[in-house]
Amino acid sequence: MFRFKRAILLSAIMVLAALLWGCRVVEPIKVPLVTAAISDVCYISPAYVLDYTNLGWFQLDETNPAKTFTLGGIECVVTAEPLTEVPGDDQFALRKLFIKTPMQELTIGHDNDLVFKPVELMLDNGRKYLLAGCGFSDFVTDHETQKKSIVTRCAICSAGVQVGKIPSPFQSTITLYDSNLDGFYTSGDDGIVVGSPTAVAYYGSKGYLAQPISKYISTPPPSGGIFEIQKLAKDGSELTLLPYRGPTASLEVVLPPNYSGQIIMTSADTGLNVTLNGKAGEVVTVIPGDYTILAAMLSSDTPLPDSSHNLGVRVSGAGMPALKVKAGAKQVLVMSGPKVLEFQAALVDGKLKITPEMYFNVEIKGQAGETYSCVTDTKNPAEIYLNVDGQSTFLGKAEYG
Repeated sequence: MFRFKRAILLSAIMVLAALLWGCRVVEPIKVPLVTAAISDVCYISPAYVLDYTNLGWFQLDETNPAKTFTLGGIECVVTAEPLTEVPGDDQFALRKLFIKTPMQELTIGHDNDLVFKPVELMLDNGRKYLLAGCGFSDFVTDHETQKKSIVTRCAICSAGVQVGKIPSPFQSTITLYDSNLDGFYTSGDDGIVVGSPTAVAYYGSKGYLAQPISKYISTPPPSGGIFEIQKLAKDGSELTLLPYRGPTASLEVVLPPNYSGQIIMTSADTGLNVTLNGKAGEVVTVIPGDYTILAAMLSSDTPLPDSSHNLGVRVSGAGMPALKVKAGAKQVLVMSGPKVLEFQAALVDGKLKITPEMYFNVEIKGQAGETYSCVTDTKNPAEIYLNVDGQSTFLGKAEYG
């Protein structure tokens, strides 16, 4: 009897030990972040991809010669330097911008080499925040009065990011970007770049999509893993992560031939955003759930000739069916590229007439339900062909108006 009881007790202890080991406490990982100046890349908010929203872009004129905004709780007043030379028709004049706070007066703009250098804005508790920007002035004609006036279009953006690295074995770089330009770093409002994604073409520079900070992040292969963001310091100085121990799945996104880029996949039911490069065979670890494209930017490997800058192709997943990713399984999303163009047009005096909205922002559906938006070039109108039963007929150029 004694041996029997001892055997039962020993078995119970072993079961309890196994349970405790399986549910062992996972220690949070603190990732210190430091401020680094943005040099040769641009960080792009999904809001820009979806509807061209660019916080920090505004205009000044005779009626509104100043703009006020708040950064890190500090009120900033922006004005433009006086014009020394009036721009001619179809020309513009670059202008520096003055930023005045209760404690500082700063100037941002370009130097003689047209290089936009960051300046240091002092925020709360002596915290430094890097800013850059410029303004350019040209004539604008009022459509009603036909009166010409000079308008200065301004752009101010964060010129710094918060950078750190998740320690071994993951060794993945974390970069925080102040997407909403308020001087703080908060989940949902600001952006994060995990690892080193493939850069996309962006106004002649390299660009990185900054996925919205979500509850979870996934680090890229080969040592990919999922982490819960437990705490994010408001000043961006530290990120506290907890390794995820629940069920996982695999996700792969394949881009159309001859395209490269970045695709942000989002899952509302899991709280995970993840960015992929769209390369065949590239698989990331995700939490099982429903995923759609939040935003993507693609670059053609063969850009159009005579293009002053390549804006690439913008992609939205609004309205597309969700991709259901099951635990332990691998799901593949194949992006087809533009396939179906839906628009209303009329034949007027032998010419195909398309609305200006359609002309400037052509939206085409892909086979997975994704939407492609392409920006047209008014100086080099697209040629339109009618294809019927393999026979192609040139209809003319898509002239605006």
